[in-house]
Amino acid sequence: MDLLGKGLLVFFLIMGLVETCRLLLLWLLRPEKMEEAALVVPLTGHVEDAEYLLRSAAQSFQWDRSRCPKRLICVDGGMDQETREICVHLQRELPFLEICSPQELGEVLFPKRKEENPPEDLK
Repeated sequence: MDLLGKGLLVFFLIMGLVETCRLLLLWLLRPEKMEEAALVVPLTGHVEDAEYLLRSAAQSFQWDRSRCPKRLICVDGGMDQETREICVHLQRELPFLEICSPQELGEVLFPKRKEENPPEDLK
């Protein structure tokens, strides 16, 4: 029993050191300006585990310790009504979840920003 306790202590000590090294490396390699992170989940037809897929993607964002804004985008590639209702329900729960069609994906990922200074030929 004493050997088991020492083994567990060594295991958790090693895990703590690995996590500390990981956090240090992430801090050292962090970018100067954090860009927006987006995770795209395409759903087609009837998806039994749609709620599980979206919730696990949302959890991965919550575990991520970076300060960048995050977006979870669900692409409707022909979902059935039940799967769509699950996505709409989750959209109320998760403020960073967006639902779009494949045609709208480009606009959702890269929204057009209003230009503060229009080009000279437009003045």
